[in-house]
Amino acid sequence: MICFITKSFTMKKFYLMVGLWAALFSASAREVATFDDFTLEPGSWYNGSDGAGGFASGGFWFPNDYNAAWGSWAGFSVSNVKDNTTAGYGNQYSAITAGGVEGSENYAVAFLAGELEMELENPAEQAGFYVTNSTYTYLSMQDGDAYSKKFGGADGGEPDYFKLIVSGVDIFGNETGTVEFFLADFRAENPDEDYLVNTWEWVDLSDLGVVTRLKFSLESTDVGDWGMNTPAYFCIDDFNGIAPGGAVIAEAGMEDLELGAESFYNGSDGAGAFTSGGFSFKNNYTSAWGSWAGFAASTITNNETPGWDNQYSAIPGNGALGSDAYAVSYASPYSEIEFETGMVSGFYITNSTYAYLSMKEGDAYSKKFGGADGNDPDWFKVTIAGISEKGDTTGMFDYYLADFRFENNTEDFILDSWEWVDLSSLGQIAGLRFSLSSSDLGDWGMNTPAYFCIDQVNRQDLPPVLKNPVATLDNKNVSDEVFYVELDSVFTDPDNDDSSIELKLEYIDNPVLITGSVVTAGKPGEPGKTMLALNVTEGMTGEATVTISGTSNGKKVWHSFKVIMTFPVSVPVAEEVVDLNVYPNPVKDVFFIDVPGNAEKLILTESSGRILYQQSLNGQSRVGISALKELPAGLYFLSVKTDRDRLTQKVLKY
Repeated sequence: MICFITKSFTMKKFYLMVGLWAALFSASAREVATFDDFTLEPGSWYNGSDGAGGFASGGFWFPNDYNAAWGSWAGFSVSNVKDNTTAGYGNQYSAITAGGVEGSENYAVAFLAGELEMELENPAEQAGFYVTNSTYTYLSMQDGDAYSKKFGGADGGEPDYFKLIVSGVDIFGNETGTVEFFLADFRAENPDEDYLVNTWEWVDLSDLGVVTRLKFSLESTDVGDWGMNTPAYFCIDDFNGIAPGGAVIAEAGMEDLELGAESFYNGSDGAGAFTSGGFSFKNNYTSAWGSWAGFAASTITNNETPGWDNQYSAIPGNGALGSDAYAVSYASPYSEIEFETGMVSGFYITNSTYAYLSMKEGDAYSKKFGGADGNDPDWFKVTIAGISEKGDTTGMFDYYLADFRFENNTEDFILDSWEWVDLSSLGQIAGLRFSLSSSDLGDWGMNTPAYFCIDQVNRQDLPPVLKNPVATLDNKNVSDEVFYVELDSVFTDPDNDDSSIELKLEYIDNPVLITGSVVTAGKPGEPGKTMLALNVTEGMTGEATVTISGTSNGKKVWHSFKVIMTFPVSVPVAEEVVDLNVYPNPVKDVFFIDVPGNAEKLILTESSGRILYQQSLNGQSRVGISALKELPAGLYFLSVKTDRDRLTQKVLKY
């Protein structure tokens, strides 16, 4: 069903409902812990009494520690208890809201016996979560009890507070930042501004950046000889969910117009516009002539028939990204799109079949581009202008739909594919205006048919996602000193070609055991594949976490997996211990190493375990290395593999 605007056009906000976007985004790129995927009987809870050490929801692991001897617990539990009136420890599994976010059943309760750490399966930026007080804590602060004070004191004037502190830790073990949220605050000069949180409130974690761990702690002004008196509880829900008001600008893909197959809409009903994704595509239909101008919507696939009768067709034969519907513009003298003020990412553009074949072959009204010998410097371009809410032009630029002005004729082109046009340079806009111009002019103006096609207006590029996680590797998988992990299918990009994903080794937390590098040429016997080559130190056992990343269009996703060596890949023959002589060390640019006579290979890695330089050794006794010359100051590792073992020396660059 096509949505029309009758009479005068009124701009509408073009935002998707939060719930719809949350569903779409969650399915494609984001995991959300709602806790409703955990089965509970009504009015019950799970506190880890089975000794599992935690529970999973939405792809996240929420740890807890149950002490069977005392029947006590710490960490996270999951609950659907609705009692928000009973005070005291016996009601510790209840949220003061008497339910989850937006009336959902389940939520998580956290009890902190010190600092609580939560490890993430893969490093990622976490959006945030909803938080509220537990009933136990809320009523304790509101009324006081045998162990805790009433917040504000008897007269309400005491500056009490109770706050949650969340810190992020990255793959290198460094703290990325801290977020504080006050669950109660009585420090305001005006007592009317004092509060105890009794609703679900959003805690934004985006400023913490990409993290692999989160640390939770609580702080209160009510402190006694044994520490904090305020009950150390809080409740969370929709972990990594959508922030309130987190709607996003919609996209105009024309599929919401519900056109039938091989059909078009050109405004013949006199509506004056059609809408897709909240964008209004203006048109003007003249019934007396059966003619139109502005924008039409189409699903026509005929990209072979020339002439005006095939004016509603795009030369690729379908919409952008393989879709069925798209918009056709007849810019006479210009065409317009209107919408609510905002940033618009861009759109896909191509030629209409009518204009394309006219330029390629020529017709009764228009010339063949390039002329008979292909040397005429012809061109056909669309000028795109951004229009502010006040009607001012914010900027404009040209996009060439055909260009035959190159000295080398092999570079001449007539666009026959969908190509992306970036609109970010236009800034905040409320409209787009399109006009066409051509080198082929006659007495009545431009001879080239004034048509072009667009699709996927304001398309939001999705980040790559984890497709095939690398399972934990151990001695069953790793039997040689060097082994390979295929990377080509680990990540996928939902809306771009997977071949565009840049793969990188980010970090190895135990570079003494494992070093590695990404190899784009494949491994011996399997060329053409992108592999992660990992080197295991002979004679060593232990565990290492390897973190890799995939980046597409500037958006990055991380994945970590473990390598566990319970016994060495080979046992070195006992020999006299030989120290590596590296000099100068610390080093500024070039350094040297005296190597043993049985040395076979030299490997230089950064502290993350990523290989920077390697060299085969053929009897050299002294080797100079300049690989650190252009690298930043820091700690590096130099390893020499002999026919019996591996020797490693730290190298410090200043």
